[in-house]
Amino acid sequence: MFSSRFRRSLSLSVCLGASAMIPLPAWGTSEPPASRDVRQSWIFREAMASMDSLYDPAVGLLRGTVLSSSHPVSHPIRESSWYAFALMMRHGPTDQQRAAHIVNVILDNQYPASEEMKDEAAWAGSFRRSPDEPLPTEKAVAWNEYDPNWREFIGSEFALMLHVFGSRLSPALRNRLHESIHQAVQGELHNKRLAPSYTNIAIMFGQLLDEDAVYRHDRALADVRDRWIQDTVAIFHQNQSFMEYNSPTYYGVDLFGLGLWRRYGSTAMIRSEGEDISRHLWTDIAAFYSAPMKNLSGPYDRAYGMDMESYVALLGDWIGTFVPRASAPLPATITVETPHLADLWFAPTFVFLKATLPAGLRNDFLTLRQPHDVARRIDSRRSVSAKVDRDMLLGGEAANLQRGVDTKSQYHPLAMQWRASCGHIGTLRISDTPAADVRIEQGVALVSWKDHVAFSLHDPCQDTLKINNNLWIVGNMRLQVQTDARSAESLISRKDVVIRYDGGHFSKIVFTLAR
Repeated sequence: MFSSRFRRSLSLSVCLGASAMIPLPAWGTSEPPASRDVRQSWIFREAMASMDSLYDPAVGLLRGTVLSSSHPVSHPIRESSWYAFALMMRHGPTDQQRAAHIVNVILDNQYPASEEMKDEAAWAGSFRRSPDEPLPTEKAVAWNEYDPNWREFIGSEFALMLHVFGSRLSPALRNRLHESIHQAVQGELHNKRLAPSYTNIAIMFGQLLDEDAVYRHDRALADVRDRWIQDTVAIFHQNQSFMEYNSPTYYGVDLFGLGLWRRYGSTAMIRSEGEDISRHLWTDIAAFYSAPMKNLSGPYDRAYGMDMESYVALLGDWIGTFVPRASAPLPATITVETPHLADLWFAPTFVFLKATLPAGLRNDFLTLRQPHDVARRIDSRRSVSAKVDRDMLLGGEAANLQRGVDTKSQYHPLAMQWRASCGHIGTLRISDTPAADVRIEQGVALVSWKDHVAFSLHDPCQDTLKINNNLWIVGNMRLQVQTDARSAESLISRKDVVIRYDGGHFSKIVFTLAR
C-alpha cells in the first residue's frame, strides 16, 4: 500500500515549478547559539575532542579510522557534516571559519541532479563518501560504490544548520545549502527506490521534502510531502512500532529525524507527529532497556553489534545526552580503535535537539525497577518477545519462518546477553539459518528453523567452554538444549563458539545464570 502511494506521489515531482506557490511561512529563522550548559555536556565534549584530533586541515574534513564505521573511508564526508554543526555549536574563535570550510568541501562532493532529471544516475543528489571515492560507473551497486542515503543524512544536517545558524552563514553559502537540499530531494524522487517502511531514511526524507517545499513555496511538492509523512506515520500507528524495529543504531537516526519534525516541521501535523512518536519510541526503548546491563534487549531488526559497551551505537549517544558518563551504554573508554567510533560524532547534534522523554522515564535509564517481560506486535506477520533482567537479557522475533540470517546480516531474531563472571557481557545469537522464529516464554527460548541453524556464543572472559549437543556451559552461563535435530557440530576458538544443527526444526533452550 505504501509503495504504491509513493509511486503516485512521484508523478507530481516531475512537474514542480516555481509558479506553484504555497502559502507557507518563511523558511526559518535562526535560533540563538547553544547554551553553555549544552556545550558542557560530557558527551558533547568527548565527541568534540575526538573530532578535533582527527580533523585534517589539508583536506577540510575529518580523517576516517579503520573501525570508524561499517564502510570506513579516508575522509568521511557525512560524519564531517556532523562536525561542522558541532563547531557552530561550540562557536570558538576559529570554529565558524572551520565549519564553513568543511561545509563547502562537502558541497563540492555532491553528485549533481538536474531539474529535468532526464537519464539521471541513481546516485544523483547524493554525495561521495570520501573525496577520493571514484565516480560510480554505469553498473555501480548501491552501498558498494556509493550510498544513496547520504542525501538524507547530509541534507538533514544542512537543514538543521540553516535553521539554527543560518544568520552566521554567508548568503552564498546559504543558497548553496538550499540548492543542495533541493538536489537531494530531486535525486531521491527520481530514483524511486525509497519506501516509507525504510524507517530511518523515510523520516529524514520527510523533513527534506518539507524544507524544499517551504523554501520554494511549492504546493505540488508540499502535497508529495504530506502524503509521504502520512504514509510513514501510518505504519507506526498501526502497532505503535516502526518496521525497522528495535535497532541500537537506527533508533538513533529515527530520533534525529523526529527531532527535526518536532522542532522545525512547517505544519502542526508534522510537529505533533514528531513529538508524539518520539515519546512513544522512548517509552518502548525504556521497556527493552536494562540499566544494570547498559544494553537494549533484543531481538534486533538491525544491529552492528550485540553489546553497546563494546561499540558506539547511536542510541547510546542519545541516552548519553541525559545520563552521567558512568551510566551511558557506551564503551568505557573510546579511542580511534573503538568500533563505530564515527557514530560518537553525531552526538553533538543529539545534544542540541534534546531527548523528549515522558515524565519520570529518565530513571528507567539509570536503574531497573524490576525484571519484566515484554511482548510487541510489529505487523500482522512479525512479533517480538523479551525478558529484561538485571544481569541477563533475552529477546526473540517470530515472522512465520519468513526471515533468515547469514554471516553479513544485521538481523538478530535471537539475542541474548548476560553479565559474565569477569564483569563483561557475554552474548548468544543466531548467525546462520534460511529462516528462524524465536519466542521467549518464561525465560526460555523456543527456536524453530528451516533446514539448519547456527548459534554463535561469545565468552568475553576466556572461560573454559564446554559444548555438546544438549548442554552448553560458558563460564557462569549454563544452557540446556532440547532439540529434535539429528546432529550438531561445534567450532570453538579462544572466546567464541559456533554450534550448528542440521535437520530438525525445533529447539528449546533453558538458560541458567550462576549468580
